[in-house]
Order: sequence, then structure tokens, then C-alpha cells
Amino acid sequence: MFTSILCPVDFSPHSEAALGHAIDLAALTHAHLTIVTVVDSLMSAATQASGSGGALAAQTQREINDLLARISTTKGGTHERPGVAVVVGDPAEQILKQAAECGADVIVMGTQGLEGAKRFVFGSTTEKVLREARIPVLAVPAPAL
Repeated sequence: MFTSILCPVDFSPHSEAALGHAIDLAALTHAHLTIVTVVDSLMSAATQASGSGGALAAQTQREINDLLARISTTKGGTHERPGVAVVVGDPAEQILKQAAECGADVIVMGTQGLEGAKRFVFGSTTEKVLREARIPVLAVPAPAL
């Protein structure tokens, strides 16, 4: 039985699908869900240098709230409000670190995310997490279009 689930999101359709599965799994097992978003180090440094560091964190939090509201509408809500972590650094390293910090029993993540400058979490990150994780990883494939 799972007690703690970690779900990385980058706001792509892939991560939204993975979050839907994580919400279902949390409801089924009565586990606590933590959502993690990893912000690119360069983007974080640039916003800090411009004096907008707080704005980036606030915008990320709003996007997570919007995503949760959108998914909760289609799923009829969740049993408890998920925890949220916004971290900076290498995506795979930060996902694994957050999994350890929140005592996750499983990581639920998409297999492909945003590309180029918008890429925060997925792609080769999923492969690295799959190789290095010491807990199960549920890799959710891209949703059918």
C-alpha cells in the first residue's frame, strides 16, 4: 500500500496525464500526494537578478493551482489537498531528492514533457529517474491524441 506519492509536473499534457493518474492512485490508496515542479537554474538566476524571484514562485504556484482545479473538475475532487514543492536545479536530481524528503513510496511521472526552453522536468529526465530511483516509478506514456 502506498502512503506517499510524488508527481513531478512541467505543465505539459504528459505531466497533466501523469498527475491525473497520481491523483487516482492517491485516492485509491489514501496516500498523501506531493507535486514537485523543478525550475531551471538559469531561469531562476535570471529572475533573481532582475528582482523578480518572488514573481516566478508565485506564477508557478498559480499554474499548479490552475492545473489542480482543471483536473479536480474532471475527477470530482481529491481526498486531500496535495503538497506542493517548487525547487531549482537539475530535474532528475531534484525529483529524486524530493522523493527522499517527502518519504515517497512511488514516483508517478510522464514519459515526455516540454522541449527546448520550456523543458523543465521530463524526456531524458524520466530515464535518469527510472535508473536511479530506489522506489517504484510509474512512467505514464503520452496521452492518445
